[in-house]
Amino acid sequence: MLNPSVDRLDYGEKLQAPEGFQLSYAVATSYSLELDTLLCLPLALSLNGTLEGNPHGGKLAALEGIRQLKGKLKVFFQQGNIKVPVAFTPLFTLLEPCLVPMVPSGVFSSFHPKIWLLRFINDTRQVRYRLLVLSRNLTFDRSWDLAVALEGEVTTESSRENDGLLELLQELAPFARHKDKALDFAPAFTLFKKELPRVVWQKPNGFRELKTLLGKAQQVPLDLGGSTNTVLVISPFLHAEALDMLKERGERHWLFSRAEELEQLGAEKLAGWECFALNQRVVNGEDHLDNSKSQNLHAKLVLVQNGATSHWHVGSANATKAALGGLRQAQPRNTEFMLRLSSSGIAQSADQLKLELVGSEENPSGVFAPHLFQNQEQQEQDSDEAGLRKLLHALITDDWNVRARVNADLTYRCELLCSAPRLANSESVQVRFLDVPGYQDLDATLVWDRLSLSQISAFLVVKVQVGEKSIERVIKASLVIDGGDGREQKIISDLIDSPHKLLAYIQMLLQPDHEKAEWFARDPGGSAPEGSDNLLSHFMGGPIYESLLLCAARQPEKLQRIEAVLSHLRSVEGRIPDDFNRLWDNYKAFLGTEKS
Repeated sequence: MLNPSVDRLDYGEKLQAPEGFQLSYAVATSYSLELDTLLCLPLALSLNGTLEGNPHGGKLAALEGIRQLKGKLKVFFQQGNIKVPVAFTPLFTLLEPCLVPMVPSGVFSSFHPKIWLLRFINDTRQVRYRLLVLSRNLTFDRSWDLAVALEGEVTTESSRENDGLLELLQELAPFARHKDKALDFAPAFTLFKKELPRVVWQKPNGFRELKTLLGKAQQVPLDLGGSTNTVLVISPFLHAEALDMLKERGERHWLFSRAEELEQLGAEKLAGWECFALNQRVVNGEDHLDNSKSQNLHAKLVLVQNGATSHWHVGSANATKAALGGLRQAQPRNTEFMLRLSSSGIAQSADQLKLELVGSEENPSGVFAPHLFQNQEQQEQDSDEAGLRKLLHALITDDWNVRARVNADLTYRCELLCSAPRLANSESVQVRFLDVPGYQDLDATLVWDRLSLSQISAFLVVKVQVGEKSIERVIKASLVIDGGDGREQKIISDLIDSPHKLLAYIQMLLQPDHEKAEWFARDPGGSAPEGSDNLLSHFMGGPIYESLLLCAARQPEKLQRIEAVLSHLRSVEGRIPDDFNRLWDNYKAFLGTEKS
């Protein structure tokens, strides 16, 4: 059931539309994210590519993928949990409209759900849904994860399967509204509210029923049912009170976690649990193959079994007090999302899962191995760590507002306004723009002058230090540019900086059903190749006529996207070949409205 050698889920493939369908709307939630990872998503969502490779490599492909996602994607994440990218690309700017920061209610609370909800539609208006329930964030993390992908269709009968999902969407809906109609995602949530009560999911093999469960303050994201004889928990992070609460059920208790987490709690607090840690031979072997990213455990599962019936809870919740609560009526604090799958099959039993994860005594070849406690001295909670979290929460609770005004020399003066919390002597906060070197100490008003248009961003890097502890994170601010936001036009004119690149871009766009690798292969480099004049002549001499005619007849929305690019480039002399301009005049009558 969970054999890592065969039971693999291709993340990129699960973001692609089914054959004959196209993406209508997509909602994702994540505790943290990387902008580089987010930059890869349009390649799967729009261009049916994979998530492999360098996201900075095929910039024209990424540009087209992002432009196709306009108004179709929202990613909800915890404010202040964007990792600082190693390298900057202006394409990050185009990701700003799809990101919605969420602020947890308390210092030690987290916005922690990890899902994808995808709505697809075809030419006959048939609707399909896909739900991905994950344990991982939107990052390139290589840790072991546990994920479920469900395919669903809208039926005529109502179902209670999506009660928890609808509850989560209801929590998100107020933050999806926007006064700019192009950025307003309220219509998507209206559709979800109308259709999801009638969506029935195909159950994974061996499971007979499912539920979606929302976790929030005062609400545990588990449905453990009646009596229990076995509890199996997989969790990278642990808290003794949450485990004690789970241990009250059943006679057998199996715990799978990270070795350092088990050691942190110690054998005494984990009495009554048979403990297993991620097999270091597996971890070290994988790391030896690829040293670019470390690997550990990120999967989460709470499996309770009574007799032949087992209930799997898969999703975002760790076995921690913040996620699950604890004994003595301790309530959870996080926003979490879990999927409950029920089965009476032997293949889905706790014993079978343990065998797959650990192996047998004769052949202990699993991903996990029995943990032998080293009796290491337990570390006390670092006061600087708690202080860092309190200060970071104060910062993300604040309103961050950036206003950009153009100077006489066409550079920009940017002003940041925020409350700037009072700092202790051991605390410091510094801020910079994502593509501007040099930090400034945080104040209620900060000014950056003589910035280029491409340096203006809603992404601010914040460096926070408390005592010996420090952290760098990206906060998404509210951004207003006086005179209008011309950054997309600037990016397009910079990337498509020659007639050769323009025609290469149009040629890519007109070709049907591209794989990402093909887009990357066609993506022109920094300068026109030798013989580019011959290429232009050949391109204008025949192939483009047929491609434009096919699009006019079958996909007029592609002509709309070409026109949008041309409108950005018309102010740049010599960028659009005269021959193409004359040709394009013949197709303007076919311009339609892009489908949503």
